[in-house]
Amino acid sequence: MDKRLLSREDEAATDTQVTRADQDRINRFSTLHQKQGLLREELEAKHQEKEYLTDVTSELELADEDELVPYKIGDSFLHLPLEEVQQLLEKSTERIEKEIGAIEERISKHRETMEELKVELYAKFGKAINLDV
Repeated sequence: MDKRLLSREDEAATDTQVTRADQDRINRFSTLHQKQGLLREELEAKHQEKEYLTDVTSELELADEDELVPYKIGDSFLHLPLEEVQQLLEKSTERIEKEIGAIEERISKHRETMEELKVELYAKFGKAINLDV
């Protein structure tokens, strides 16, 4: 790259030495960024599962109370009373909501850590590093 095209600030930033601690921060940022993507995918799947449970619960409101309702446990379907199935669905929905909350909390913690790392790395490297995701 022709150094005549760089400003003095940019030139100084390209001469900055990358220490082991800097490389560790960059690696940590990268790892957290990858985990964020996986957590977002998991969160989307949990939201879809919750939506499915909500739809099933709504459908069961129309069912006859005396009917046995097929309920899937593992790979098997059991015919259970409507009230019991509704209770199982309610517990499943509560479990999913807790899982969603835990995932959202992890995403938030990762985001905070990533912001801290960004501040540190941009302070040292300026425009020589790109951490925008």
